[in-house]
Amino acid sequence: MKIFNKDREGAAELVAVIGLIGNDISFDKWEPLLPLGLRDLAAIVGIEPVKGICELYEHSDMPDAHEARMVELAQQAVAMFTWLKVIPTLDAQHGDTGRGRRLGENEKGLTALQEFKDEENIRHLAYEAVDALIEEMETARFKPWLSSRKCRLRDGLLVRSKEEFDDYYVIGSHRLFVTLLPMMREVQGATIAPVLGSWLGKLLSCSDVVVELETMRDMAARVLVLLTMQKAVERLPVEVLPEGIVQVQQSQPVKSRLKAEQEARKAVAASLAADANRYLTTLQGMVADLEGGDTATTPHITGPIDHGRGMSF
Repeated sequence: MKIFNKDREGAAELVAVIGLIGNDISFDKWEPLLPLGLRDLAAIVGIEPVKGICELYEHSDMPDAHEARMVELAQQAVAMFTWLKVIPTLDAQHGDTGRGRRLGENEKGLTALQEFKDEENIRHLAYEAVDALIEEMETARFKPWLSSRKCRLRDGLLVRSKEEFDDYYVIGSHRLFVTLLPMMREVQGATIAPVLGSWLGKLLSCSDVVVELETMRDMAARVLVLLTMQKAVERLPVEVLPEGIVQVQQSQPVKSRLKAEQEARKAVAASLAADANRYLTTLQGMVADLEGGDTATTPHITGPIDHGRGMSF
């Protein structure tokens, strides 16, 4: 797979999609690591759409607007992921006696904290590019994406899109939604399906507006989202989560920051679990009412949960 240097203009392409580096970069130093950047992208969106976009890049002379945009965003994501691998080594000079760092007479190196913040920003930009790429593939109905294993994980779920997920807990990220799909399938299969029983199939196939079923579906979707977020907070690396879900001040010493992150995760996960269990109890009551032939009660359901800046420690 190839997504740079089609016309031996690899350096210019890197500068164009990154926009934050000088024109004097050496593509020879980037080229061996670009496949690793492609691998990072494929780990999020799947190998099928990445192959499809690389084919567009190599063989499509007249791409339409959507295709050109997908290639650009994929290049941007791959370049950013590769940059994270290139930067630490480019900062050091390697020789026969080892490695070192030589600065000019009037040059001052970055502090460790400045380097950390710079690399975190590059990682954030890479994730932003992936997020925009998934949105573009959805808009264009890109066949390699729609038929990919990652995309098909949505099949059979009560919540099948980032927009539906945002109705219950605002994540605002297509990338995170794709990352959460395996956890959503786990939660739906292990927790929600046993409660709903045969009603799950009815909720997934029902196209008519039936008040009782709509209310049950809404409640089940809310439980699914909250329990999925609980698992995400407990399992995923904090840098993978968008800002606001778990927020830890980065200016603290490493040990203090790690401890604060651990406490923040526990607090957020406990809050999510408490809300989910409350709604799950209500869902169990709704199922019992319907199966007993009684008139189902309509519980009060609040709007989307938006934690804004999240918890700060």
